[in-house]
Amino acid sequence: MKWLMRIIYTLVLFSAWSFLAYLYVDHSLGSPKRSRPVQMEIGSGTSTAEIGHMLKERGLIRNDWFFSTYAWLTGKSKGLQAGVYEIPPDVNVNGILDIITKGRQNTVTVTIPEGYTIEQIGEKLEQKTQFSKEDFVRAAEEEEFSQDFLRKVPTDAQRRYRLEGYLFPSTYNIPKTAKPEDVINMMLGQFHNKMEEHRVMEQLESKNLTLDKWVTIASIVEREGQAKQEFPKIAGVIYNRLNKNMRLQVDATIQYARGAQKARLSYDDLKLDSVYNTYKIDGLPPGAISNPGEKALLAALNPDKHSYLYYVTKKDGTGEHHFAETFEQHRLYIQQSKQTQAQNSSN
Repeated sequence: MKWLMRIIYTLVLFSAWSFLAYLYVDHSLGSPKRSRPVQMEIGSGTSTAEIGHMLKERGLIRNDWFFSTYAWLTGKSKGLQAGVYEIPPDVNVNGILDIITKGRQNTVTVTIPEGYTIEQIGEKLEQKTQFSKEDFVRAAEEEEFSQDFLRKVPTDAQRRYRLEGYLFPSTYNIPKTAKPEDVINMMLGQFHNKMEEHRVMEQLESKNLTLDKWVTIASIVEREGQAKQEFPKIAGVIYNRLNKNMRLQVDATIQYARGAQKARLSYDDLKLDSVYNTYKIDGLPPGAISNPGEKALLAALNPDKHSYLYYVTKKDGTGEHHFAETFEQHRLYIQQSKQTQAQNSSN
């Protein structure tokens, strides 16, 4: 009988330990209470282990030790999709896996390019969602949003759209039932995540730079630059001109003022009567002219230190610029660019 008692004791002990292990794993993968949705971005090629770490960092699970194993055991480790997701406050780990697994949620995937304006974003979303561009623009202007950083955004009557510059461009997985304000919240949330990731507010304070000035400069850099490696250099030119009280004279601001892209601006365009026309106004326009991406934002936060005051596109197909410290040198580069363009046209 002793052998039978030993077997029973072993089984009871094993069951007890198994139950405690289950409770521990369940607690680890459980989600602390939260009252707001959480945005998270999954990059291409991100592993389940990395996703688990991201979930822990954002307070969506308590510990990430068992996440990879759990995802594998439930058959949800494959088909994970890159993009930005919004995790509702009442969703557990199973629901999170469903949301970020291909085909498990009734969503549409929309990629918002860097440098798009609010109106362009609305047009893009109109193609994929159930609401119109007008619905999106109206929501951006009329709805209330709760992100803390929005308190630092001026309510200037001259500003075309208050949220211009703050809708972060990325790939979003949007529920088909989403309203315009839901998508805007996702984009504002992603902007907030990037600010936290790069500790932006601390850097702005140390540089005595306002949030809106930073975003406005980044939006100009985004629209002026084509070769992203030049973004910090272009940002440096903008700061140099501002520090010398020179007018920016940026073509991209006129394009925004016109409301429609034009292949080539005329001299009459440069005379356009608009608070966004930096050929006529001093300093920066009243707000951003696009929604800049991460590289433009970082360039505006940490511009190159140099003495350049001018730049002109090389027009050689590279998207790069000639940079000059003097207007005389700038005029020579303009002539060089015209010659390059003429040669390319004749070939």
